[in-house]
Amino acid sequence: MNIALLGYGKMGREVERAAIAQGHTVTVKIDNENDWQAWLKNGSQKVDAAIDFSTPQTATVNIERCFDLHIPVVVGTTGWNTDIERLKERCLRENEALFHSSNFSIGVYLFIKTAKFLAKTMPSRYTPSISETHHIHKLDKPSGTALTLRAETFGKITDNTAANIAVENVPIESIREGEINGIHTLKFASTEDEITLTHTAYSRAGFALGAVKAAEFLQGKQGWFTMNDMLE
Repeated sequence: MNIALLGYGKMGREVERAAIAQGHTVTVKIDNENDWQAWLKNGSQKVDAAIDFSTPQTATVNIERCFDLHIPVVVGTTGWNTDIERLKERCLRENEALFHSSNFSIGVYLFIKTAKFLAKTMPSRYTPSISETHHIHKLDKPSGTALTLRAETFGKITDNTAANIAVENVPIESIREGEINGIHTLKFASTEDEITLTHTAYSRAGFALGAVKAAEFLQGKQGWFTMNDMLE
């Protein structure tokens, strides 16, 4: 594939390494408005997919432009939730292709699956809470992964278990320190004991590879996709 990188910070460079390792070519790198204008002026040479790890402020514009150019786009940027429904509606109406995830790690996907199982089997006397720790450069707080974890785990109230709690009543503690790639912990506490489930990312490599695999998955497809679609 020919890939366009939207955002060329630390994650963008990690995605570039992963893409090249998988035999793909990074044909364009866009990190600001000048880069966009230069690319468009030169005819916006064909790319098979764009991968966005930019900022919450620029992700929406990047997605709109990909739709305009009919480029399948993988979005790993978080913090643009207020625009999701509008962009999803446009994506489906115009038969574009977008793959969105707050976290492309297969380990995080399994972590959330396990969390859902625990919440559904945990007695209601256990009180859940979430904490997430990231590097000081991360702009959004709480992290997109923490919000996804909470929504997926506690978004459906069905029975008298720990999952039977309103989503907004599950607290999320956000910590920003050093260069930590990401630690997410789900805790269930009772007066008798405590159970914790933790995912720790040692590097960005897993996120980058997952994003490249998502771009491969999008080829030839139309619609709005998530990790569930690719992994299940």
